[in-house]
Amino acid sequence: MDVRPTNAGARATLEANLRALRARDPTLAARVEAASSLPETPVATSSGQPTLTADGVLLHNAHDPRREAARWGEAQRERLAMADDPVAVVLGFGLGYHVEALGAVWDGPLVVVEPDLGLLRTALETRELCAVLARVTLVPGPIDAATVDGWGAAVLLPHAPSLLREGDVLRGLRERIAGRTVLRDLRLRVLVVSPLAGGSYPITGYCARALAELGHDVTVLDLAPFAGGMDAIGTFTPRAGARCVIETAFGRFLGAGIIAAVEAVKPDLVLAMAQAPLDPAVLDEIGRRGVLRAFWFVEDHRLFPYWREVIGGYDHFFGIQQGAFLTEARRLGNGRAAYLPLAADPVVHRPLALTAAERAEYAAPVSFVGAGYRNRRLAFRALLDSGLRIWGTEWGGAGPVEAALQRKGARISTADSVRIFNATEVNLNLHSSTWVDGVDPVGDFVNPRTFELAAAGAFQLVDARALLPPLFTAGTELATFTDAAELRPLLRHWLAHPEERVVLAAAARTRCLAQHTYRHRMETLLEMVCAADAERLAARPRGATVGDAARAEGGTPLGGFLATLPPQTPFTLDGVVQRLLHHEGDLTDPEAVMLFLHQFDELYVKEARQ
Repeated sequence: MDVRPTNAGARATLEANLRALRARDPTLAARVEAASSLPETPVATSSGQPTLTADGVLLHNAHDPRREAARWGEAQRERLAMADDPVAVVLGFGLGYHVEALGAVWDGPLVVVEPDLGLLRTALETRELCAVLARVTLVPGPIDAATVDGWGAAVLLPHAPSLLREGDVLRGLRERIAGRTVLRDLRLRVLVVSPLAGGSYPITGYCARALAELGHDVTVLDLAPFAGGMDAIGTFTPRAGARCVIETAFGRFLGAGIIAAVEAVKPDLVLAMAQAPLDPAVLDEIGRRGVLRAFWFVEDHRLFPYWREVIGGYDHFFGIQQGAFLTEARRLGNGRAAYLPLAADPVVHRPLALTAAERAEYAAPVSFVGAGYRNRRLAFRALLDSGLRIWGTEWGGAGPVEAALQRKGARISTADSVRIFNATEVNLNLHSSTWVDGVDPVGDFVNPRTFELAAAGAFQLVDARALLPPLFTAGTELATFTDAAELRPLLRHWLAHPEERVVLAAAARTRCLAQHTYRHRMETLLEMVCAADAERLAARPRGATVGDAARAEGGTPLGGFLATLPPQTPFTLDGVVQRLLHHEGDLTDPEAVMLFLHQFDELYVKEARQ
């Protein structure tokens, strides 16, 4: 029997609940009010209380939801009683029975995470929940690190039916909260392994900088110096079989070097970038040393299937695609595979005040930076009268398009790319394809250029991608096209409306800095690692951090000074001073003392220790 209040009754129940929610969180109340109710209808149980089956999952007991909730609440109260100053974080709201029951037996802080606004609206239409809404902090997600840190000692209390129904979304939030709770008190030693060359090579540096900014001890194993050796193998012999033998031997040499670096650094985590030369044998050796292994595969799985050969050797695997690829990666990687999109580094990708000489060199109405893939060669032929300038390699033999090529097809540095982004009115961003004439109809992942242009405050016209909408909003943050034939009219429009370009570019930069930097990505990556391997990481020996020292010093001047620094910073002169070097403005007395002591140590004491 349908028990949802009808018409005026439903509206009255909803309005009363929204008033209670509005008193705590007016923004969330407005979002819930604007949401659509679930299509499923609550039904009466034998006890007369409503329950709900959503997406085939029964969210509460079919006979007596309150009795079931009371048992759940008592079990959670016992869990909470074993923790010191805990914050109860319930995952899933349902129709609120279990939250209501926990609130009746637990008087401490109570947070409820529920990302489905449609479910929240349905609950608020169905049951009178004013007392519950006045009691709890309701969080819809996404959840940032600062929010989790504010909860302190969070104890996660999953509502099993909600977790079953909402799948990856709620499980992802659970992992993030659990990982962040562990990570907050950890300073990890991370060894980041680069490829010899390629598109993921600069990403190595961006990740390392982000990890260091997060307070971790980071070492980069830069393998670029060995790229020349790999390229030169062909000088030994023209025979493919003989070259393969030499390349295998060279790979073993690199593997031995990587193992030596692991021995020297003794990391908690090895983070390998795409194309880093870690084969299964090297990964096994690293694992035998008790070191966690993570891989960020920032390439198209359709073009680079080698990931299948190595995924089994990693504890954690991250990719830039979803769907069937991620399902298969989870199967091959024992479930530890996750989606992690690319990002930008705001230290590198930023708005620039260009000189007159730089503008003369780089400015153009329309520019493209990238390699000459087939689809780009064909799509750009119709744009040569728009003032198009093309920068990048592999454009030889492109026919008429070569007339727009700059610097005779030389490789463009990252610094020059950012100058081009800033000097261009409309930056083209067409994802590469070797088999279509224009836009890849099944294109999904979002390339680094999308984020880098956004962070630079540059306007871009990008081909529509399946995974783009959750990252950027077309029409308000960037412009999109779905077919190469659209490019000419779209260029005419955007070149004629500079004021609109400025608005979109500014919005994209704001979004990118708030959600899409490598710091955000490394934070997410480490949270997932820590959620899965919390006990292993927490049990390892670690040096004192600034947070430890600040707590020990309490209200002393030293404690007050240390409290201004990131808590994961190592409590050493080097660690503290490295943080001070990023400060701006006049030095305080404690800062000046620390810098003096560090200088004294560098000049006189360090040599005596050696």
